[in-house]
Amino acid sequence: MRKLTTALISLCASTAFFTVAHAAENVSVAIISFSPYAPWYIVKEKGLAKDINLDVKIIEGITEKNAAITSGQVQCMNNTMDSMVLARAGDLPIKVVAFSDMSYGLDKMVVTKDINSIDEFKGKTFGADFGFLNHMWMLLTLKRAGIDWKEVHHAVMLPQESAAAFASGGLDIDVNYDPFASQSLKREGAKVFKSSLTDKTWERGLISDAIACNQDWLAKKPEVAKELMRAWFEAVNWWKENPEEGNKIVAAGLSWPIPDVKLNQSGAIMLNINQNMGAFGLPGGKPLCESLPEGAPRAPKDAKGWGVLFGGPDCVAGYAAPTWDLFSETYLAAGVAQKNAKSAEGLDSSIIGALVKDGIPDKYTSNKWIGRLGPQ
Repeated sequence: MRKLTTALISLCASTAFFTVAHAAENVSVAIISFSPYAPWYIVKEKGLAKDINLDVKIIEGITEKNAAITSGQVQCMNNTMDSMVLARAGDLPIKVVAFSDMSYGLDKMVVTKDINSIDEFKGKTFGADFGFLNHMWMLLTLKRAGIDWKEVHHAVMLPQESAAAFASGGLDIDVNYDPFASQSLKREGAKVFKSSLTDKTWERGLISDAIACNQDWLAKKPEVAKELMRAWFEAVNWWKENPEEGNKIVAAGLSWPIPDVKLNQSGAIMLNINQNMGAFGLPGGKPLCESLPEGAPRAPKDAKGWGVLFGGPDCVAGYAAPTWDLFSETYLAAGVAQKNAKSAEGLDSSIIGALVKDGIPDKYTSNKWIGRLGPQ
C-alpha cells in the first residue's frame, strides 16, 4: 500500500510539473477596427500560436492603446509607423518588431474640383487627425514640393469627421482612407488628387503599419514573442492562400460585413516575412517595391518617387530606419513631437532575425494579393 501511495504521489507530482512547465502564456494584442490588423483572429481561430492564449483587444484610441501597453494590459499592438515614432518620442517603452502591411491605394487625398496642382494647396484647409499617418503624408507632400507647412491650414479631425466636413463643403482637401475617402468623393466635383498607390508611398514605407511590443516584455519573453510573430506570418500566409475563408474569419472578428473587409484589403498589401527582411535591410530580403504581389495593380509609369527626401533612389532595401528618422524629424519640425526619437531606439529586427534562423521565410512564401477579391 505504501509503495502504491508513493507511486501515486510521484505520478501526481510529475503531472503537476508537466502542467506547470507547459502552461500556456497569456498574451494580449491591441488593434483598431481595421482588417489589415486582423490576422490575429486567424491566429486564434486556427490555433496557430503554440502554447499561447491569445487575446485580441480592439482599442480605438491611440492614447488608450499606449496606456494599455505601458501598464502591461497588452503586450503588443498594431498601429501606423508614424504613430510608433510619436509614441517613442513620448517615452513609450515599445520596440517595432515587424511591419504588418502597406497602404497601396487605401489612403487618398480628395480635393475640390478647382484644385489641380500641389501649388494650389496654399491657403487651403485640409482635414486629418493630428499626428496620424494622413497628417504625416500631407507634411511630406508639402516638404517635397518646397511648401512650408504653415501655408496650408490643418483642421484636426477624426477620419469620419473629416469626410463629413469635406462632403458638406467645410474643407478643401480631405486626407483620408477608405471607407471614409469614398464618402468624400460623393461631393459634387470632388476627385482623387493622388492615392498611396499612385504616389508610390509604398517604396519607402511612408504609409505603413507596424507591430510593436513592450520592450520589457520582449526582454523577458523573447521565445514567446518569436512564436507570436511566427504565428502572425503563418496567418498572413494562410489568408493569402485562402482569401474567402480568411475574409470571413476577419469579418467575424471585427463584426464587419465581408464587403468592408474586401474594401480595406483592396487598398492594402499584407507584408510577408521576406518583405519584412527587406524593410529592415536583412540579408536575403526584398523590400515591397522589389516584390509587388502577383495581381496587384501598378502605379502609373510617370509617378513620382520619394528618394529625393532621402538623398537616394526611390526603391531601396533597409528603408525602415531612414523612414523612421524622417518621420521623427518632420513631426519635431511641425511641432507635433517634443523631441527626436531615433530609429535605433525604436526598431528591433531581432525577432525577424530569429525567425530567419529558424527557416520561417522558406515556409511562408506566399506573395498573393488578398485584395484581388476586392473592388477593381
